[in-house]
Amino acid sequence: MGTTLVVGATGQTGRAAVKNLLSHGAAVRALVRSPESAALFEGRGAEAVLGDLTDGPSLAAACVGVETIVATANAAIPSRRGDRFANVDRDGYLRLIAAAVQAGVRRFVYLSVMVLERQDLSPLFRSKRAVEQALMAAPLEPIVFRADLFMDTSFAMMGSEIPLRGADGATVLRPFGFANRYFESIKDSIERKGVALIPGDGAAGHSFVCVDDVASFLAAAALGGPAGTYDIGGPQVLSFLDVVKVWERVLGKSLRAKHTPAAVLRGMAALLRPFNEAGANLMAMNYIGAKTGTRGDERAASRFGVRLTTADEFLRARITCGAALPTLPPRAPSG
Repeated sequence: MGTTLVVGATGQTGRAAVKNLLSHGAAVRALVRSPESAALFEGRGAEAVLGDLTDGPSLAAACVGVETIVATANAAIPSRRGDRFANVDRDGYLRLIAAAVQAGVRRFVYLSVMVLERQDLSPLFRSKRAVEQALMAAPLEPIVFRADLFMDTSFAMMGSEIPLRGADGATVLRPFGFANRYFESIKDSIERKGVALIPGDGAAGHSFVCVDDVASFLAAAALGGPAGTYDIGGPQVLSFLDVVKVWERVLGKSLRAKHTPAAVLRGMAALLRPFNEAGANLMAMNYIGAKTGTRGDERAASRFGVRLTTADEFLRARITCGAALPTLPPRAPSG
């Protein structure tokens, strides 16, 4: 079994993928940006290498001796001020693909998003499509997982810290002021106010999937699953209104749904676009998700041996794992 390079190792999904791979005895190399992160992964049994998707030479060095790449990094909630979709999610991945080919990497496992109507409104989605095309044209074994909405993030943004309990590197707590300020204002809406926040009318269905299950797909693919492109999601198609009912079951109390009209989400995306690309993208993704239903391919789970977690199971597990919440270091200075 050769070395697997995890790009995006410090993110919530990347950390879960590293943990899963190590549990299977894989040799894991984590691409990280700081010595502090390197020490974290070395303490967990992985090799760590300093590098950045914006730095081509560092990617070339990171790929030496690697058999497989698992790539989860993105700038959706940027941890550094210089992170942009063009230089990270598009050009950064094109650099990584070139470095992988040059180093003789065999397999490239890429975490993408489902093909959706109105996806051109999101620079992240546009970048994902460009990278998929580049991967398919490269002399590599590509495995692309187009994931549905994550329970860990979507359920938290309904107004609760419960989905963050026990999380390692929770996405919504990454040091991005726009998202941090918003979440701080709504983080106890469900528990204290009995109000669940819903994007749009809440009618569109999604096969919400948890981060740990996505990590299981990524690890299985790295360890030898069949090449191809797969739409992955959880075992149920639920609307946000259905998820409110799940919350009510697990908490044992009634909730009131508070809707943000889809038109407001789209308007906010347009308003933010000139000066806050990441914030505008978050609004655009919420708009797209509110207007367009999604569903994973149920066959993917059996193909990769993944036992999918239901929404009830996910929330009940978070409720019972205690109230301790993860923390992240402050944003690194720009430059």
